[in-house]
Amino acid sequence: MIVVKIGGSVACKDLSKVVQNLPKYADRAVVVHGGGCLVNELLKRMGIEPKFLTHPGGLVSRYTDWETLKVFVMAMSWINKQIVSSLHALGVEALGLTGADMGVVKAKRKEKVLIVDERGRQRVVDGGYVGRITSVAVEKLRPPPLKVLSPIAVSERGELLNVDGDQLAFDVARELRAERLILLSDVEGLIVGGKVVPRLAPEEAEALTKSEEVRGGMKRKLLMAAEAAKLGIEVVISSGLVESPIDAALNGAGTHIVRNI
Repeated sequence: MIVVKIGGSVACKDLSKVVQNLPKYADRAVVVHGGGCLVNELLKRMGIEPKFLTHPGGLVSRYTDWETLKVFVMAMSWINKQIVSSLHALGVEALGLTGADMGVVKAKRKEKVLIVDERGRQRVVDGGYVGRITSVAVEKLRPPPLKVLSPIAVSERGELLNVDGDQLAFDVARELRAERLILLSDVEGLIVGGKVVPRLAPEEAEALTKSEEVRGGMKRKLLMAAEAAKLGIEVVISSGLVESPIDAALNGAGTHIVRNI
């Protein structure tokens, strides 16, 4: 089994190359996608400025209030059905899901979160409609058909919650005991000193999160990749915009985080 995470940057720029490569893996893959760029675009069209929170340690997350949640669900549903309909045209039976469907992904709402404000001070703020994943019903995600999962979870109170797409992909890979987790983005891999780093041990990945060259989403990816690699899951961070991106990732492209290098 492999888990393929299609990053929001790929979903917004060009889904075609990933979609065309997926039929080859339809019987042994689960797809998770993001789409933050479309959320931002729709919010701005509605006159709402996207808000982000900086947490201690430097990780950044979207602040999801009630209005943002509605836009988030709308954007993710659009991307999800784009992928599913494109797969249908290629003869692949695919099922698009949110984590709320069949209770596949359950989460607990983060009612309060610790942030670092613009003055560099730590303070606690309302968590909005963001969730911490508590369980993934992976038996409902195994093919056939090929499942395409968007990062929306459901709480025990029936609330729809925004969950981090990379975290969801990692949790699915861990529960599936997948061999590989492929994180497809709009970059060729982890770039340090102007070059793609081809291979990393978990400890090296963790150390690099403290580097000035590693920021934002890449920091989060490396932390999760290190954790996954320690469990025996090979994580590949590579481009989803090249020809046959899944083939390329499995054949050595991008950055591979593995337990034994």
